[in-house]
Amino acid sequence: MGAVVTGTEVAQPTASASRRQLAVLLTAKTISDVGYALDFICLSVFVWEHSRSALATGLVSVALYAGAIAGGRLGHRYGDHWDRRRVMIGADLVRALMLVALAALPTGVQNWWLYAAVMLVGAGRSVFEATLSAATPVLAGSRTAAVNSALAGLKGIAFMVGMGLATVLVPLAGYRWVFGLDAASYALSALVLLALRLRMREPGDRAAGPRDRSGAWPLLVAGGLAGLVVLRGLDAFGSSSQHVGLPLLGTELRPDEPTVVSGAVWGSWAAGLLLASFVLRPLAKRIVDRAPAPVYCVATVVMSLGFIGVFWLDGWWPRLLAAGAAGVGDALSEITYKQSLQQLPDERRGKAFGLSQIVVNAGFMSGLLVTSLVLRPDWVAPWVLLLHGVPLLVAGGMAVTATRAARAVGQAG
Repeated sequence: MGAVVTGTEVAQPTASASRRQLAVLLTAKTISDVGYALDFICLSVFVWEHSRSALATGLVSVALYAGAIAGGRLGHRYGDHWDRRRVMIGADLVRALMLVALAALPTGVQNWWLYAAVMLVGAGRSVFEATLSAATPVLAGSRTAAVNSALAGLKGIAFMVGMGLATVLVPLAGYRWVFGLDAASYALSALVLLALRLRMREPGDRAAGPRDRSGAWPLLVAGGLAGLVVLRGLDAFGSSSQHVGLPLLGTELRPDEPTVVSGAVWGSWAAGLLLASFVLRPLAKRIVDRAPAPVYCVATVVMSLGFIGVFWLDGWWPRLLAAGAAGVGDALSEITYKQSLQQLPDERRGKAFGLSQIVVNAGFMSGLLVTSLVLRPDWVAPWVLLLHGVPLLVAGGMAVTATRAARAVGQAG
């Protein structure tokens, strides 16, 4: 039975119908994530092949994360007020239209239009992800933790498939067809959202009322969540080191085939992501539900140690096991971070997730810029240790503090 719509309010379907519709939504999002993974690989390669300029190629990443920061600012300012479903549909359609134009324009125009397209793709993804994260407790109810886990695992699958397809589709069909397929994945997601008409806000929330202009930071401080957001930004800054460092490590270990190293490391990371999302998180459900913030901090430590191990350990298997551990930590940190912010009231979550998008994408973009400017091949391992060492130490301290606070509350109860 489909949902019954009255004005902008959407009545919930039956429990079984709701589960089916949520499964359809997650499937459509996974397909659009495959499209994003294609974008992520193909857009940078497209610019390099047409310009042979490292600066022009680097500006693709700058445009992507600048767009993501802009999307986060929109969410921070309007996320508690806007119609979530319509905004997510709009984010999908904007991305689809940008890529359709990129596929259709003459080559000379493509070269400058691409940066506008990349920026709006980044903004659309930021808006979509923050809005979906804020809406997940309404969509999933008691299954919120399981849906967060499924989203993390499905994203890992989508990135593996998308990045693999990129190596096949470009030689086979060319960039224009790939951009068209990317656009179709976003259009499919928009059509699914349009057809399902799922309710994405709690009944009687304040979305239709006057917009709160106070910002999300006081709310996060009052809720004890500000430290988690800061740690997420530090982690994003540190994670830039392996994105730049892996190609250099590949050149050192396999000068004849440097991409083999990156592919093996990211493949092991993805395996860890799937293991954590679909096996470890369900096994640790009771701990995660009771104390998501300490688990998030411990998972961040595991992820940082894993990426440090990739660059400091000797031998293939130790490096690949470290990459797998990094994937486990990455998945669990993402799941528990979302779960911590989702404890905020529904009418305030949109703003908080918008601010999170700003912090995370600003951290990653600034880390990429600094790393690209200062990193040399003989500094790779120490640089990764330095950039990941900071969030590792902060997360370790926060985990100890959070665990002590949880024990004190338990003893007082």
